[in-house]
Amino acid sequence: MFIIKSDYGLSEAGYDRIVEWARNILPQENRLKKNFYTAKCMMKPLGLGYQKINMYPNFCMLYYLENAEMTECITCEHSRYKPSTGMGKTFVAYKKLRYFLITPRLQRLFMSSKTIEHMTWHQSHDAVIVIGGWSDGASF
Repeated sequence: MFIIKSDYGLSEAGYDRIVEWARNILPQENRLKKNFYTAKCMMKPLGLGYQKINMYPNFCMLYYLENAEMTECITCEHSRYKPSTGMGKTFVAYKKLRYFLITPRLQRLFMSSKTIEHMTWHQSHDAVIVIGGWSDGASF
């Protein structure tokens, strides 16, 4: 369900409506979470989070590492944050990049005995693959 939410840019309310519809169709003893919040709380202990990095809308730069504290773009001097509406003092970035760390995901893949067999196949097999040259192709 998270993939569908991400692929189609569903809001949390849209996700909740789809889950509500699915729960009405499924038998009463189903284990589908009631809404996005409870599903997200279930996924959090898996350690598959991400890091939010602010970036310039035209992809000039990332506000990351040594540039993390900057408030303007180096190349075009555009502001990092949207103008405040006066309601609060929170800063909202124009664009955010979500950086998914690969290390915890690989660690989770290697935890399962079923996936580790496939992930280490090349190490345990001495397969010699011969690739023909371009002269073997139909275009020559």
